[in-house]
Amino acid sequence: MLIVFEGIDASGKTTVSRMVKEALERKGFRTALYIYPNKSSIYGSIIDLFLKSKIFLTPQEQFFLYLLDMYRDKQDVVDKLLKNYIVLMDRYYTSTIAYQCAQGFDYRVAKTVIEYLAMPKPDIIIYLDIDPRIAIERKLIQKKSLDIFEGNIEFLANVKKLYLKMIEEGYPIKRWIVIDAMKRIEEIYIDVIKALDI
Repeated sequence: MLIVFEGIDASGKTTVSRMVKEALERKGFRTALYIYPNKSSIYGSIIDLFLKSKIFLTPQEQFFLYLLDMYRDKQDVVDKLLKNYIVLMDRYYTSTIAYQCAQGFDYRVAKTVIEYLAMPKPDIIIYLDIDPRIAIERKLIQKKSLDIFEGNIEFLANVKKLYLKMIEEGYPIKRWIVIDAMKRIEEIYIDVIKALDI
């Protein structure tokens, strides 16, 4: 099973995905967690420079770098799924669509490229829903300086609209589970565990 955690910055994806991984392992499941962008990969390291405003990347360059960062793990993910692992993703190509299309990358083209790459489809997408204003407040508590996306409320609102568009369309799957991420992280985790029936 492939479970994806999505949402704008500071919705709790990384923390909750790690907590779910631990819960699954306590129940005896074999798991693998992928976090994107992967800052230790060649593509992820370039993305990291961009997020820290050290280099400039067009929305098109961002789109393909983010996708390449995931595509390099494609075979590994497929192999793990074939070995009955539960694969967890902290962001997936649905994030790339939301963030880069919010900057003007063509939505239809984005979906066509992803279709061509034949990336493994998620079984479930957990969408952690949070107000962009609260997200920015959380990020400012977590760290002193925000990256290129984290502090832009208008941009994050547009990203959220694209997530809601995919949910409404049932893209790439119909099984999106929307979780209220305005709560404390422990409550979000409990809601996710209930939704996944773990």
